[in-house]
Amino acid sequence: MKLLTFFIISLSTLFGCAEKSLDASNNFSANTTAIPVIDSLTAPVAIAVNSSHYDFPYQLKAPNQSFKMPSKLEEISGLCMAPDNKFLYSIQDEKGKIFKIDIATGAVVEEFDFGKNGDYEGITMYQNTIFVTKSNGTIYEIDNLGKKNQKVSSYKTDLKNRNDVEGLCYQPSSNSLLVACKGIPTMGETTEEAENRKSIYRFDLQTRKLIEKSFYKITLKKVQRFLKEASDHTEFQSFQSYFNSKNAFKFNPSGVAIHPKTNEVYILSSSKKMLLILNEAGEIQYLAKLNKKIHRQPEGIAFASDGTLFIANEGKGGSGIIHVYKIK
Repeated sequence: MKLLTFFIISLSTLFGCAEKSLDASNNFSANTTAIPVIDSLTAPVAIAVNSSHYDFPYQLKAPNQSFKMPSKLEEISGLCMAPDNKFLYSIQDEKGKIFKIDIATGAVVEEFDFGKNGDYEGITMYQNTIFVTKSNGTIYEIDNLGKKNQKVSSYKTDLKNRNDVEGLCYQPSSNSLLVACKGIPTMGETTEEAENRKSIYRFDLQTRKLIEKSFYKITLKKVQRFLKEASDHTEFQSFQSYFNSKNAFKFNPSGVAIHPKTNEVYILSSSKKMLLILNEAGEIQYLAKLNKKIHRQPEGIAFASDGTLFIANEGKGGSGIIHVYKIK
């Protein structure tokens, strides 16, 4: 398949470096079933901050491996890597369970109870401690997972059900958890006031408190402004329609992770199947359209220490799937 040319667009006039705001294998393993590669895919589209070429390190059109999840993980909703880089930890959005997945085979090797049934959406690790978030903003801290002395602590943040928390990850540079909201982005505003913005907050690990001010912001106005720079390129037409002022804001964070090599912030949007990448300052580095034939409902994202990328998808009536992308 002929690859589309990537277009690189300068955004230096749109963003200040000091701001934390955003404008915006062919060998397959499964528990028992291999997932075939889908060949008729559209290459991802790139937008970069600088005029120099941004080298996106993954071939999103062709996962190196794809793992079919068992029925209990049809609604897989969060993903993180274990410190040994041999296992993933995952959750699903109905049960208070953590699932340990072998990254070599995709098999679920252990399950751990940590709480009552609920809408669990994000999971991450800091050192050997696991953190899980509910959609209502409650964060759970699980120490000594699976051991007799397992301890679960909970932190009720100021975020509510209407904020619809979906993503959670550990950011080393800020020594905090990033908390991504799919719903109303801010606290204290009406739906109308906040309908064209999305926010990622910071949960400080020293104080175990959520910082009230948004850490990264995604706004319709700034995304539109930056897409205007690419208006002459047909590859960007789908993005133009997604961010039309007449329609609802289409970018809804569903997962977030930090790249171990670059410290960039990778943000999934299950809505309209997008992947957005920021640098630490909040400046956009890359925007890609994920192919819906591969990514039915992208909800979880994680990295191994070597940069291998994992994206988990809910089954939507079928099997949950984890796609694996090696650095090209």
